[in-house]
Amino acid sequence: MDTKNMMLLVVIIFVADMLWQLYQNKKRNDMFKQLSSLLAAGDFAAFDELINSMKVLKLFPPFNIAFLKLNEAMMKEDRSAIDKAFDSFNVPMNKAQKEALYKRAFYYYLGVREKEKAGAYYHLLKDLKVKDEETLDIMYDTYVLDGYAYLEDVEKQIEGLEEKQQMPYLSVLADMYRNKGEGEKAETIETKINDFTEKLKAKQE
Repeated sequence: MDTKNMMLLVVIIFVADMLWQLYQNKKRNDMFKQLSSLLAAGDFAAFDELINSMKVLKLFPPFNIAFLKLNEAMMKEDRSAIDKAFDSFNVPMNKAQKEALYKRAFYYYLGVREKEKAGAYYHLLKDLKVKDEETLDIMYDTYVLDGYAYLEDVEKQIEGLEEKQQMPYLSVLADMYRNKGEGEKAETIETKINDFTEKLKAKQE
C-alpha cells in the first residue's frame, strides 16, 4: 500500500472511531437521563430493571453504576441499603472518583451521626490530600470529636460576609459553642438563623 492510501486509511479509521465515540456518548447521555428520570419519579422497580440490564452494563463502567445505585438507596432513605451501596465500591477508582465517593460518605455519615464511619472516611480523604482539607478538619472536629478547635477561625471567616453567606458558617458555629458548653451563645446564633429563614420565606411569598 502506498503512502497516500495509507494516510487515507488512517484518516478513515480515525473519523470512524470519533463518530463511534460520539454515538456511544449520546447513547450514554440518553441512558443517564432515563435513569435519572426514573429516580426523580421514584420508580425504583423500573430503575432496578434498567440499571441491571446488559445495555447499561455495556455503556457504563462499574463505578458509575455503583454510584447510581447509591443514589437510589439514598433516595429510598434505606440505611441498610446505603451501607451496602458504600461497601459495594470494590472497583478500581482514580483519585477523583475516590474523592467523590469518600466525600459523599463522610457527609452522609456526619448527617446521620455515625461518627465512627464518618471518621473512617475523613481519614481516607486526608490520605488523598484533597484541596478542601480545612473544611473537612472543621467538620471532623465539630461533629466527630465534638470539639470547637476552629471556633475562632470560623468567626473570622464570617467577618465581612453578607448575611446570606454567613448562614452555613453560623450553623456550624452554633454547634461549636454548644460543644464548648456555651448553650446560650449557641441559641442566640440559632435565633439569628431562624430570623433570616423567616425573612427569606416572607420575601418568596
